[in-house]
Amino acid sequence: MTFIKTISTFLITLLLVTTSFGQASKHKTKILLIGTIHFETPHLDAHELKTDDFLAPKRQQELEELTETLKRTNADKVMIEKLFNQQKQIDSLYKAYSENRYKLTVSEREQIGFRLAKKLNLKHINCVDIFYGMKHDSLVAVTAKEKNQLYLLSELGTNANNLKLEFDGVVKQNSITEILKYINKEELLKKNLSLYLKYLAKVGAGENYIGAEAVSDWYLRNLAIYANVMNQITADDKYVILIFGQGHIPILKHLFQNNDDFEVVEVNSVLK
Repeated sequence: MTFIKTISTFLITLLLVTTSFGQASKHKTKILLIGTIHFETPHLDAHELKTDDFLAPKRQQELEELTETLKRTNADKVMIEKLFNQQKQIDSLYKAYSENRYKLTVSEREQIGFRLAKKLNLKHINCVDIFYGMKHDSLVAVTAKEKNQLYLLSELGTNANNLKLEFDGVVKQNSITEILKYINKEELLKKNLSLYLKYLAKVGAGENYIGAEAVSDWYLRNLAIYANVMNQITADDKYVILIFGQGHIPILKHLFQNNDDFEVVEVNSVLK
């Protein structure tokens, strides 16, 4: 009986130690999702912001200040809106930049992403984008016309244009850090996503659901980006920075907030 009691005590102790060790070793990866405007034009967005000259000395100084602030996070990885299958090309460019053999293009992927990764002394920058075309876009207008729902597309266009003008005003009057703080506010993220959810999803509802399918194309792309991010994070990564067009952030933020392996860091808590 004494022997059995001793074994039982040992097993219980071992279980408690193992459980405690597992809990102590597990950590949430902090992820900072930075929604940006696209610095270069023309771009592929339907409602495109005509940005100013981000290669100008004033903007270059602002980029230095921004990345110096972000450097304080000591992030383990920087991930950018570049196609996953272009990783080798980006590796080559980033290596050349790290060795002062490459001049950054105007793209925010390089102006923020490359610049920040170099300040963090990272050997690699992660490409996590994937392009799923909006396959149902061509059918949306046809369906809207057939179902007398062109007013939805008109309202979508008006609100998208108003959002673009709002962004344009912010860009013209503020530093890059202030721009990023503004466009990453929760209300601005919701405004962008609402263009899909409030207007587009209703087109064809009750019959062919073309609008809902068009919205699903956008969600699919962001789900695939989310999968790429998770696939490139290791157990040792404590802090990851993702730099993407602002329109992607509402969906990506929702996905990471509902994955208990991650802690989403608010942009305005870093860019003070």
